[in-house]
Amino acid sequence: MSRKLVTVLSLSLLIQAGVTPNAFAAKPAPVAPLDKATVDSYLAKTRAYMKAHDAKSVLKIQEFMIKHFPNEPAFYQIAGEACTNLNEHQKAIEYLNKALVLLKTNPHPRFGVPDGRVLTSMALGKSYCKMRNYSKALEYFNEAIQLDTTGKYKMLYAIRGIINLELNKKSEAKKDLELLKNANLDSTGLYDTAILACKLGCFEDALNFGKKSVAKKPEDPMFLGNCAYYFFELGRDSEALEFFKRAIATRKAQMSIYCDYAWLEKITGHIDEAEPLAKSAIELYPKTKIDGSNDSNTWINAATAYIVLNQFDEARNVLAELKKLFPNCKEYYRQKGRILKAEGKLEEALESYSKFLEDGEACRGFSERADILKKLNRLDEAKKDLETAKSKGYLPADKEIAELSQ
Repeated sequence: MSRKLVTVLSLSLLIQAGVTPNAFAAKPAPVAPLDKATVDSYLAKTRAYMKAHDAKSVLKIQEFMIKHFPNEPAFYQIAGEACTNLNEHQKAIEYLNKALVLLKTNPHPRFGVPDGRVLTSMALGKSYCKMRNYSKALEYFNEAIQLDTTGKYKMLYAIRGIINLELNKKSEAKKDLELLKNANLDSTGLYDTAILACKLGCFEDALNFGKKSVAKKPEDPMFLGNCAYYFFELGRDSEALEFFKRAIATRKAQMSIYCDYAWLEKITGHIDEAEPLAKSAIELYPKTKIDGSNDSNTWINAATAYIVLNQFDEARNVLAELKKLFPNCKEYYRQKGRILKAEGKLEEALESYSKFLEDGEACRGFSERADILKKLNRLDEAKKDLETAKSKGYLPADKEIAELSQ
């Protein structure tokens, strides 16, 4: 099973902040023949397009506003964020850097986004993340944390933790998670912290944060789908199914949710339910591949769907592409191991799973390897894996250990 573990840092932050005339700013010199009603109309349209996640329309309006107000940082800031969401990263960085320069020289612009410097640094960090330049991304997220003197944007620590993991700074990522355990987080912060905990292999923490995020946004398919995944990893399958069904019922479920749901139905013997879900995922694959071109989970999800459908050649082709694009992705070995196990190549499957588990940041994966070891009659090793899974919160571990003695 895979998971599209992505943060929800996006235009939503700017929606929350809003774009409003700054009542405390000095009266600006005339810059363009636009009356107040026209400006207000464009600001209202900007907010509406943000809520609709229509980055193209947001960008079009901001570029128009920049022509009329070339010294107003808010419009460069929002244009940059829109470019990031459109994967136009170099253009995004140019706009966002311009916004930072203007904010430093003009701290009281006519049009302002509250906490503009914090949000602009965050947006720059996001752009560098999507470009996989994690060192530069970390630089900007550290800057945003320093600028956030009131602690308003606690989710910054979660995102920084995820970046630290990308840079193999596991101890730093753990510190970020600890900073968030007693923090007062909004739904976005809870969602991102759950992702960080999951990536660290702390699935019980991930589930706790995930459930809290769902309590705040009970109809969000991403929140529901991620929470379902945490239940799955902990072996709480009936609860995972409930959350997958809720995510699908929103009619806005992403490809990853169909894949994960299909996999759970398959391994619990419900093939007739699994196959339509996997086919729905494959239908979403072309668009998801465009939108999620920087996310390894797009390929992992496709491989999962093909494995559910027993289309192993297609799954291998997807995994080969994944390995080429994301050579350090450990989930590659889990998916490869599942194919090899299904083909009866148990020794090769075991080798692949061992590569997946070598860092120990998994839960149910140890039970999956234990099943291969059991088939190879290596029961002591299988029991050891199940004990590890149990220590990580895997609920069926005692039952599976007892079955080894039968």
